Amino acid sequence: MTAARKDSTTNDSRRTSRRQSARAQKRSGWQRFMRGLAATADVLAIAALALTGYAGYVSPLSKGGLWGILVLGFGPVLAVCLLLLVIQLFWHRRGAVIIGAGLLLCAGPVLTFCPLNVIHPKVPEEAETFTLLSYNVHQFHAPGVRPVLVSDSFATATVDYILSTDADIVNMQEGTSYLTMSKKGLPQKMRQALNDRYPYVFTDGKELVVMSKFPVTPVHLDISPEFKGGSVGCYRIHLPSEKMVTLFNVHLASMNMNSEDTIAYKRITGLERTSLRFIKNELLRKVSAASVIRARMSQQLMRYIRQFGGPDVIVSGDFNDVPGCYTIRLLSDAGFHSVYPETGFGPITTFNGGRMYFCIDHTLYRGGLVPVRMTRGDIRSSDHYPLLTEFYVKP
Repeated sequence: MTAARKDSTTNDSRRTSRRQSARAQKRSGWQRFMRGLAATADVLAIAALALTGYAGYVSPLSKGGLWGILVLGFGPVLAVCLLLLVIQLFWHRRGAVIIGAGLLLCAGPVLTFCPLNVIHPKVPEEAETFTLLSYNVHQFHAPGVRPVLVSDSFATATVDYILSTDADIVNMQEGTSYLTMSKKGLPQKMRQALNDRYPYVFTDGKELVVMSKFPVTPVHLDISPEFKGGSVGCYRIHLPSEKMVTLFNVHLASMNMNSEDTIAYKRITGLERTSLRFIKNELLRKVSAASVIRARMSQQLMRYIRQFGGPDVIVSGDFNDVPGCYTIRLLSDAGFHSVYPETGFGPITTFNGGRMYFCIDHTLYRGGLVPVRMTRGDIRSSDHYPLLTEFYVKP
């Protein structure tokens, strides 16, 4: 090989090497950019997780209803964080570390929303047990329909479910149609079965009904203006062991969304184009105002509990708000524990209408009671799912 040819081969090799080096640097620069972008997304996702997870610690009364909206976003934000974690475990381990650290930072809200209990408490042989069914029955009417008249088929399905659980105490919201169901087509045999099973029945005359196998003493509450748009009832349940448990049946203010708002919400969740002005001026305004109303109701509820509660108390019903909300934070500060985070496994929804996949029905307790398990019924004769809780009394 001549010297000229050798020089040409060397130069070609150098040019090839430079091109390969340039391509490698370009790929490396692109990877650094993408990983930096991913790290930024990780930080923003964790910041959103912390903001929505701990928003319930802020009072909507003093800081505005926006904080009541933020807590509703915890579930979707958590889903995004978990998706990022899975992706980056295979692509960008450092990003996975960021997400993992953020999830640990928000472990409390995460395990409240998605508990991981696999073992239930063992009931001592000498302990007394009882079951509580909490259920918004939608006036025994079909889901998604204005509950004006009792629907025969849906009322029959709801009552049949209640009887099938054989719960010791039935805690109903939107249930006063129970009093007139015999005139609306409910089979007399089924109505008689309810009467035989539950000799103690009390209602506030508006929407709350409590039925019990055990003697019940209702407590008169001077309902204040703070509870306009909602309901609360107080009852002393006298267990066979002479233990007395105070039950608060609650129904806090709803989102107050009309049919037009519901359609807009479905468009948003279906990723369809929706007017931003309508979202801001109607949806967000109503949800924000409702969170303020519920906060006001919650503070009044705490006054009732301090005055009438006693040591062993259960608060149960339709809160129209999610785990970690301001109401539950207030109750937690007063020594209450939410049943599902202590006994459940995985996330749960209790509302089954309009793509609103939220857990808005809760049962909380304090005192000498121990929850064993909570079971959600899958019946859809109402726009809420029922919750059945088994308790035992500490010996």
